[in-house]
Amino acid sequence: MIRIQKIKNLLGILCMALLSVSCEKWLDVSPETEVKYDDLFSYKNGFKDQLTGIYTNLCSEDLYGAHLSFGMMDALGQQYTWQQAMGKYYHLHRFEYEEGTSEGVIAGVWNKMYNTIANVNILLQGIEEHRSVLTEEEEKIYEGEAYALRAFMHFDLLRLFGKSFVSGAQEKSIPYVRKISKEVTPLSTVSEVIELALQDLEKAASLLEQDPEKTGSATTAFIGTREFHLNYYAVRALMARICMYKNDKVNALKYAQEVIESKKYPWVSSGSVTTSDRNSRDGIFMSECIWMLNNSKLGSLVDVYLKESEDNEGNLLVTSAEVRNEIFESNLYGGSDWRYIYYFEPYNTNFISSKLWQVSSTYNKKQPLLRISEMFLIAAECADNTKDALAYINELRRHRGFQEGDDIWDEGMTAEKLQTIIGKEYRKEFIGEGQWFFYCKRTDQPILPSVTVTFSKGFYVLPMPDQEVDYGNRN
Repeated sequence: MIRIQKIKNLLGILCMALLSVSCEKWLDVSPETEVKYDDLFSYKNGFKDQLTGIYTNLCSEDLYGAHLSFGMMDALGQQYTWQQAMGKYYHLHRFEYEEGTSEGVIAGVWNKMYNTIANVNILLQGIEEHRSVLTEEEEKIYEGEAYALRAFMHFDLLRLFGKSFVSGAQEKSIPYVRKISKEVTPLSTVSEVIELALQDLEKAASLLEQDPEKTGSATTAFIGTREFHLNYYAVRALMARICMYKNDKVNALKYAQEVIESKKYPWVSSGSVTTSDRNSRDGIFMSECIWMLNNSKLGSLVDVYLKESEDNEGNLLVTSAEVRNEIFESNLYGGSDWRYIYYFEPYNTNFISSKLWQVSSTYNKKQPLLRISEMFLIAAECADNTKDALAYINELRRHRGFQEGDDIWDEGMTAEKLQTIIGKEYRKEFIGEGQWFFYCKRTDQPILPSVTVTFSKGFYVLPMPDQEVDYGNRN
């Protein structure tokens, strides 16, 4: 449970050690590790520092730097292969949540996420109580991003620690924390969390109506780097993702189409991917990224988990040839799919995902969180008819190395077959990004492909850390 004590003019803004796990230092604190609240928000850079610190937290190993992307989430999604019982994610891939290492990872995610949510609420309170400090443009952008970030983090906590909408919409899930308080925030149901997140995102969209991502102009360099901020179109993309989770296909399609029709996120060029120069290859399809992190420590995290190096200590994540072939249907498409050909490097008899091996200064440090390909898959799943659905899927596939002759046709297509095709694209497309496990949970899959233990749908819900259960009276 995150407890932050508010004093009228003094807020503890959290120890530096908690805020600098994976990105550069963002806030100088006094020896007592406190910043006077009114001092922090008495000048423009205080707001900038606070917002930068929030994005910095997202970069950490506990969050999207590792655990919530290529680490824990892809281990849960059975994207890796273990030949011996070792490494931080071994027990998680077996869904052994009560094992000590697993408990540590899960607690790290919970605590870091709510720590970051607390910082968002501090920023929102600071904006509300210091309205005259920022320009009108800055104020709207900072506030809009803060509301969107709060929704983004709570939704991912819900996808981890709550039941899926289809299996338990009215079940208690997580606390949705909207203010700084010493009081314990009660648990909300799955439906309530979704609605609160969408409310925050509606506020965000309204505040970001003149986002430089839309207008093409910004008054400062900081607010001009929109690809690294939860911008207007990222808000709409997140709304599409959340509406998809609650099976609201009408609105999911509406928001996905708005992002698609903006034409802000063009498909990656063939030459950027298929180049034989590994050091200049675009592994993340950067032009397609609606929102990504600028993670200065991504390279060191990749060295720990995704490259053979002295830093591995048993944590190297590998994929067997069999699993790789299954994911990409190599018997059908092995010679075509860029993701199969260029996402992996051989390691002994296995493979290592090299998607995040970004060497070129154009691509390094960058970690995608929302991409246009997801909007095409959402649109396909929500389309009014099979023809439209396949048009979205085939367009995606044509920008992954397939030719028109490889298009999927609607002859003999059923709803079940179409959903299977969409699911396969999720598994291929979001390697290293953690979305495959969430897709399986959302669609209530009875079993995960390549799973090596007896599977139960109960594995879709991670347990709250013991500390939260005990001190938050969550029994």
